[in-house]
Amino acid sequence: MGIYSFQPSDTCHGRNGRAYLFGRVVNVLTGPKEDRQLMTGLHTVADISCFQCQEVLGWKYERAYEESQKYKEGKYILEKAKIMKENW
Repeated sequence: MGIYSFQPSDTCHGRNGRAYLFGRVVNVLTGPKEDRQLMTGLHTVADISCFQCQEVLGWKYERAYEESQKYKEGKYILEKAKIMKENW
C-alpha cells in the first residue's frame, strides 16, 4: 500500500486506538458511504480496505457536518494497529 500526504496528529483515533490522517492513499478499496457518529461529530464515511487482503484499514471522510471538521473531507484515516511500516 502506498501512502501520501501524511499528517500526524495526536487527536486522531480509530476503532483500535491511534490513527493517522492522510490526504491520499493508494491500493485500497472504498466501501459504501454511511453516516457515522464519531468522537468529533457526525460524518459521512466509507471504510477503506487493503486491495490485496481486503482487511479494513480505516475510512475515508466523505462529508463532515460540523464546520470545524470540514478540513477532513476527502481525507483518509488509517489505524496505526492496521498498518505496518516497511522501508520508511
